[in-house]
Amino acid sequence: MDHTPVAQSPKVPNSQQEAQATVLQYLQKTVNGLPPGTVLDSSDAQGGSNLGCDDNYTGPGPGPTEYTAALHVIGPQGIRPADLITRTGQLWQSWNVTVMERDGFEKPNRFAYAPDGYRLQIEAAYPANYSPTLTVISPCFAGNLRKDDIPFPKVIRQSPPGS
Repeated sequence: MDHTPVAQSPKVPNSQQEAQATVLQYLQKTVNGLPPGTVLDSSDAQGGSNLGCDDNYTGPGPGPTEYTAALHVIGPQGIRPADLITRTGQLWQSWNVTVMERDGFEKPNRFAYAPDGYRLQIEAAYPANYSPTLTVISPCFAGNLRKDDIPFPKVIRQSPPGS
């Protein structure tokens, strides 16, 4: 089993909005660092949602949750999905986060562990010519802060240069 790094300075979200905003910042920073023309598309994927993060929670009230966003990485024509995965891992490494390829997941893959406790991962799809899936996951936060009515963008495009 792979060793999962422990966050150096975990930042537990104080609200659903905070968790979602940080996830979106990581997604935007990632797409901005990939080849020109790359987009993140959740129109046929999960998009953003809350998932329970303590399988052993027994109450009272709602259990701890984490905010997760999963999108497809659509690269410009001529860029292979495996190359997008490699470039994404290199980008994350440039942010001084721990990046590794993990066993038990479609390969190639890269998992990144940020000091604030947010996790980023990009995994190959099957068949290999399908777009990889990029997922960003917040640290766990109190389940009573969960909000399921906050919209999540279907497509995240690169920011214009200089913005």
